[in-house]
Amino acid sequence: MVGKSRAKWGLIIPSKNTVCETEMHRIVPPGISINTARAVRKGPAVWGSDEAMKKMARAIRDAEPDAIRAVMTCEPDYLLMGEGGFSFPREELEAFDRKYEEISGLRVASSARAFLRALEVLKARKVAVLTPRLPDSGIVSGGLWEACGYEVAAAKGLGCTSIQDIDALSEQTLRDGLAELALSDADVILATGSEIALMDRIEEAEFWTGKPVLHLNAVLVWYALRDSGFDDRLENRGTLLRDY
Repeated sequence: MVGKSRAKWGLIIPSKNTVCETEMHRIVPPGISINTARAVRKGPAVWGSDEAMKKMARAIRDAEPDAIRAVMTCEPDYLLMGEGGFSFPREELEAFDRKYEEISGLRVASSARAFLRALEVLKARKVAVLTPRLPDSGIVSGGLWEACGYEVAAAKGLGCTSIQDIDALSEQTLRDGLAELALSDADVILATGSEIALMDRIEEAEFWTGKPVLHLNAVLVWYALRDSGFDDRLENRGTLLRDY
């Protein structure tokens, strides 16, 4: 028997991302469907510098409105933005969110909104940030965390310069990166790359780091559930989805 439909979510992801959609399909509660459209970025994928990363993030943002219009053809009732793009300042991120709401006519779970709400409910003040990309890549230069009153206690870039590099990240590399960040006095660890396959490791990572680990894909699902009025608590997916 087919289960009762509770919600139909639209998900926008960069066209090369092969992780975010898969992880969300695995963890959304029964009755919620994920319907994906890909933002096809114009131009080459150039990851060799922080400035190049920012240009690529801009190209993805420019492609997202068309992807939103495409996913709206299946008439979703909520929209999730499965990307990071934290190199943009807070005001510009907020402007993106307003634009997406205007295009879709829906409530929107963006990565910035979701992370900031999670930090609020966890009463965190200091963050440590893990990114699959270069050591900066807008972690601090975008100014989002600082502009919202948070201190970046530590940051770790895994140095990936292509989507293939991210796909090839070993479990040990991820463990080492998280362990390094755990040495800081941060209240929480943020894993900001939706391309990092971390969903199945969150619970374990929290156990041996002793800190909440907020992975972008899990945080988006949590925010979308709570913003939609759903109180589902998910086991084995970390503090946020289990307790809040």
